[in-house]
Amino acid sequence: MVTGSNRILMQSIALLVALLVSAQTLRADVRASLDHNSIYDGDTVTLTIEANGENMGIEPDLSVLEKDFSVLGKNSSRRLQFINGKRADRHQWQIELDPLRMGTLTIPAIPIGNSATSPLTLKVSEQPVIQDAGAGQPVFIKAEVDDTGSSPFVQQQIHYIVRMYYRVPLVEGGFSSLEIADALVERLDEDKQHTTTVNGKPYRLLERHYAIFPEKSGPLTIPSIAFTGRIAADTRHRSGSRQMDTMMERFFGSNNPLNMGKRIRVRSQPLTLNVKPRPANYRSEHWLPSAELVLQDSWEQGPPAFHVGEPVTRTIVLRAKGLESSHLPDISIPGTENMRLYPEQAVTENRTDGKWIFGTRTQAIAYVPSRPGRVSLPEIRIDWWDTTQQRPRSTVLPAREINVLPAAGSVAEHAAPAPRNEVSVQQDGNENIVTDIGTSTSFMQEAVKSRKLWLTVGLFTLLAALLLLYRKHLQPKKRVISAANHARRKLQKACKQNNPQTAARALLDRAASEWPDQPPLTLGALAHCVDKGIDEIHELDRALYAEENSPWNGQALWAIFRQGLHDGKTKDTSSVVDALSPLYPHWG
Repeated sequence: MVTGSNRILMQSIALLVALLVSAQTLRADVRASLDHNSIYDGDTVTLTIEANGENMGIEPDLSVLEKDFSVLGKNSSRRLQFINGKRADRHQWQIELDPLRMGTLTIPAIPIGNSATSPLTLKVSEQPVIQDAGAGQPVFIKAEVDDTGSSPFVQQQIHYIVRMYYRVPLVEGGFSSLEIADALVERLDEDKQHTTTVNGKPYRLLERHYAIFPEKSGPLTIPSIAFTGRIAADTRHRSGSRQMDTMMERFFGSNNPLNMGKRIRVRSQPLTLNVKPRPANYRSEHWLPSAELVLQDSWEQGPPAFHVGEPVTRTIVLRAKGLESSHLPDISIPGTENMRLYPEQAVTENRTDGKWIFGTRTQAIAYVPSRPGRVSLPEIRIDWWDTTQQRPRSTVLPAREINVLPAAGSVAEHAAPAPRNEVSVQQDGNENIVTDIGTSTSFMQEAVKSRKLWLTVGLFTLLAALLLLYRKHLQPKKRVISAANHARRKLQKACKQNNPQTAARALLDRAASEWPDQPPLTLGALAHCVDKGIDEIHELDRALYAEENSPWNGQALWAIFRQGLHDGKTKDTSSVVDALSPLYPHWG
């Protein structure tokens, strides 16, 4: 017999159980799970959220994920079931997440209506470097430098090759950028693709080539380069029949992130090279490490005919294999007696054959003779370092002897016409000799005409020379202000970053805008042209090719030259330029 007190106790227990079941149901109406609890950096993870009951049709609040994850994609589906004759609807979301950092990350509780999921934990580890394809990796990268760059000199081109091997379809992807401290990096041509075999397995091979120019000696570390992409999904391996594939497509939808493929990231190994300083037996002022250096010239007319006052154009081309055009020096044209020189603005160009960079500097010069006779054009010499034979060499345009003719229409070139035979009559007695007046008058008329012709030709020649000079000097004057401002900004930035190479280049560019007719071509020449900052210039010159990483502070140099290179006075640089070698370092 159940007493009243027992009945009350049983009702209380039933009510407590109902409350517990109700609470459990409230907690269980949404839940979340991960397809992996541990991944590598660069991999993605799929978060699955399910909801039922009163939360059907309410979207989860994914903003709580923004701190540690990027949401790459989201798909939803609904499922209708009947359990014990009762209808049970469920709403499912699949969300692809990309972790923003490595470490142990927490996926916080995600609110859905009046409920929330339970927090989850995900471990993100560093992506291992794949050494080779021995383990049958579907995608891996190898990077190397060829033999020409295995033990480079400072400023010598290093040929760096990145090879990615893959034997699975790639949906998308790309390489990370290659940036190296204290080095100039240039990509060579377009990527190349072909097939190969590794450990008996066929692979597709993607090659990317770079040219690297170290700017200082000592250890040079080329960091690893990464490829991030997606491997195409293969649903046949996940299901077992096309019927099951269709069911999954209907369940997840046609935009299922799993059908987009798995995200991958692979890296190459970093490389460390020892960059050598310029050799001790290299005595030239300008350092040009090249596999081949060619110096050629051509004339506007070949062979050229020189006349006094008439310009003749000579084009000189300097081409280097393994150097950019910014590394090449200005081509110095030695002056010669009785010959005025008018150099034009140099034209630079870079090209590549996929392995080497070929830098070219083209200089056109107009020669204007001032006197007739024999004139000797001095040789033009460029010293460089042969990286193939590992020795210093020189490339020379030999001296040339030319014969300058008088100006067109001059007396020396056009002889006066011969006079007619004189007719004279000898009379008897004291009669005078009578000369043929008509013949003498005709000769004088011809002489006057010839002098008029000479005067006309001379005036036209003078006018042409003045126009040529005007054209040569007009454009540089228009550009001098902008060039000076650009050089000043470049110098300020280089001094702020304590970069001696760029500071030297900027300082010489500023000098070229100050003295466009006779620019100092070396720091030593510049020191002879300025009234201030001579010690700072010498200090910069010593810092350029130090064998070790010697610090250089550019603040003193900037403080001296921030307002210009001279204090209101313009020095004559012609004697300095003529006395010094025209070769100077370029640092790009």
